Amino acid sequence: MNERKPDRAGQIFAALGKSVCYVGLFLGMQLAFLVPVLFAAVIEMIQGGSGDGMYAMLNSDIMLYTMLSGLLTIAVVLVFYLIRRKKLGEALWLRRVPAPALFTGAALAPGLYFVTVMALSALPEAWIESYNEAAAGIDDVSLAGVLATVAVAPVVEELIFRGLVLNRLSRAMPGWLAVALSAAVFGACHGHPVWFGYAFVLGAVFGFVALRTGSILPTILGHLVFNGIGQIFSVIPETEEGTELLIAIGMLLLAAILLPILDRKGVGALFKPAPKAAPAEELPTAPGTYEFDPWDE
Repeated sequence: MNERKPDRAGQIFAALGKSVCYVGLFLGMQLAFLVPVLFAAVIEMIQGGSGDGMYAMLNSDIMLYTMLSGLLTIAVVLVFYLIRRKKLGEALWLRRVPAPALFTGAALAPGLYFVTVMALSALPEAWIESYNEAAAGIDDVSLAGVLATVAVAPVVEELIFRGLVLNRLSRAMPGWLAVALSAAVFGACHGHPVWFGYAFVLGAVFGFVALRTGSILPTILGHLVFNGIGQIFSVIPETEEGTELLIAIGMLLLAAILLPILDRKGVGALFKPAPKAAPAEELPTAPGTYEFDPWDE
């Protein structure tokens, strides 16, 4: 008797539904820390105040709230899968990989940031002004700001958008489509149109890396390096000559060239086709011991 094949449409809708829940968790945790402050501001306004004090407190502590919401999100995800006794390597793509593969994200990050800087410099001035206003909060160089941007955000965003969303989507659809959809959602969650543009590119590259390596550890490290470079650029003084900025861009370009060369084994492996599976009669009896490349689905 032939086994009934799984309904492909059902698999796709199930993967999309789960992805919506994961993104909802990510956004919901952020709102959980902002709603009390916003509620207090509304109460103050109802009582005749302007609400400016609460909004000022919100703006001044926005990175602290972001860090706390990110840590809570990470804790909820890890506890959920540990309670269910799921292997984090499989459920979240937290798999160990060889050193060359581990450093692929970090090797590509300077090049990604260099492309981002060049793209931003080509945008209309009005767009840049709007973007700078929207990004004012993340340029916070306080301890909470640096930890939120460089340490917490890379981990929680890779867990959600690559470890959960891309992981689930890639099981139900071709890898290239799963990467595109997860990158689009990643970009949309950043809000501003300029943010969406480079977050989409970043999400697509990191999605490709995660899918090819089978792990989000390389993308967490790459995301950390990318955000760390952003923090460094945010403290470069603006002068009329722009000498400091030019030096920083020159060093960034040098890193963008040298790091992929130094990690050429890991970066090169991303673009090599996976070994073909052996014929059915030659497959090993132990499950999971042969290579599978979801990118080629």
